[in-house]
Amino acid sequence: MSEIQDYGRLRDNKPFIFVWLAGICAMLGFSMLFLTTSWYVIDELERPALVGLVLVMITVPRVIMMVFGGVVADRIKKSKIMFTTNLLQTLLISTMAYLVTQDQLGVAALVIITFLFGFFDAFFYPAVTALIPILVGRENIQRANSLFHGSIELMFMFGPVIAGILLTVSTFGTTMTVAAIFVSLSVIFVHPRLIQDEKPKQETEFSKIKDDFVLGMRYIKQSPIISSGIITISLVNLFVIGPIIISFPLIVDVLDGTAFHLSLLEVGLSVGTFTGSIIVYKISAHKRRGRIIVLTLIATMVGFFVYSRMEILPALMVLAAVVGFAAMIVYLQMLTVIQEHTPHDRQGRVMSIATVASEGFAPVAFAVVSLFVGIGLTIHDVLAWTAAIGIICSIWLAFKAKALMQAQ
Repeated sequence: MSEIQDYGRLRDNKPFIFVWLAGICAMLGFSMLFLTTSWYVIDELERPALVGLVLVMITVPRVIMMVFGGVVADRIKKSKIMFTTNLLQTLLISTMAYLVTQDQLGVAALVIITFLFGFFDAFFYPAVTALIPILVGRENIQRANSLFHGSIELMFMFGPVIAGILLTVSTFGTTMTVAAIFVSLSVIFVHPRLIQDEKPKQETEFSKIKDDFVLGMRYIKQSPIISSGIITISLVNLFVIGPIIISFPLIVDVLDGTAFHLSLLEVGLSVGTFTGSIIVYKISAHKRRGRIIVLTLIATMVGFFVYSRMEILPALMVLAAVVGFAAMIVYLQMLTVIQEHTPHDRQGRVMSIATVASEGFAPVAFAVVSLFVGIGLTIHDVLAWTAAIGIICSIWLAFKAKALMQAQ
């Protein structure tokens, strides 16, 4: 346990390094899977309208079960949760790859597998976000978050490129198999014997899950900074991240692009988010961190509005990078502020509720964008209206969230 209690340099913290490597491998596999699945629906099944449904099936169970996952993360050894969920996700991707090779992956099977994938992910994310502050200590939270999430974003840049190349020279089955191999590596890195995190003092009493959730909600309501922070992250996901993710395959389809063009847009977003994470990693906490977060949030919405009016693929790639850069600065700094104001024994519950509040709006964005595109509106007009509403909400937050504006 001495390694966990050693809050020195991150590179000397072996448990954190293993968690970091596990995150890299998992996200590389996940990003490959997401692009492959989206393009499979468009190119193989020839049903582009179902892209939104597939994304919803991944995110909805993830959001619904996230609160439960957060409570479990506070009561069960976190590395054990991460190990189990990654193992099950590896089996799901492998099943998907097998069904593709047998020409048996239809809409029903795809929906069921993506639903289960999101269900398992609901337990992984609260565990890893609660584990990082414990492994690195308060003084290293911002750097650890930046390194971890920045590396994940970098994998979201490499993953689509690898998937795009494999889809060009091979098959859907081969691409999914490679994705499964990467996720299986994360299972090895996150093995409990390597992480060596402590088992929570509280025993797992599932009858108290409701009480734990209520306690977490009460704590959030009592903290103006945490509640404002959750709203901030929610706005980023509802009006920027959710819409821009669902827009990629729809825009590429409208512009008669290919899987490689789809991968370029995802790379653009990933380059921006990765660069933003590097900036956050390099800088220390600013005296006016709260004010910077809110002003950057407004700038993100404005950048997304410009993105919504563009119809040239290279320009869209650049604008996706700009939007991703600003969004990541908002997200990482806000995440750090929330973690800094949350006790270790409540990290799982608070972070799961924060994630539900934010990512709960992502499937809403997927569904709404798909709905309006389905009834005849252009994807560019839908995105423009989304960005405009986001700008208004961000300005409202700047006037209302006084505690956040003064946060350091």
